Amino acid sequence: MTIKISEKDKVFQIATVAGWVKRTGMQVTIDEIDVVIYPLKTQNDTFIQVNEVESGGVVISIPISVIDTFVVDNRDKAIEYYKDNVIPLIQKKIEVNGLDKFRKEVEKAKSYMLEKYGEKPEIKDFEGESK
Repeated sequence: MTIKISEKDKVFQIATVAGWVKRTGMQVTIDEIDVVIYPLKTQNDTFIQVNEVESGGVVISIPISVIDTFVVDNRDKAIEYYKDNVIPLIQKKIEVNGLDKFRKEVEKAKSYMLEKYGEKPEIKDFEGESK
């Protein structure tokens, strides 16, 4: 499997029950499948969330410990953590389901989100985002 990690973090639109939501993360391409990986803090827990870029749909959500949140607190450390702990899980999911089935599921999710919430807003480089 070929893996490519984006040079800059980007602002993505993620599919949620409330519609499209902005999240800042790292784009990773695994065998032509684009995903975004980012930490997601909820009221009680922290996760490493992986969403497919085109559909915005969740691929995998991995709970992490409080200690691991410090490991991903900057881009360089996050890249190493993702390479060792997250990307292998994504690869396994793609292998188990097969690339064709994975792509079909992406298309279904994309159609559903388009119908339910409208066109997905564009992806932007994180540095270009106003605060």
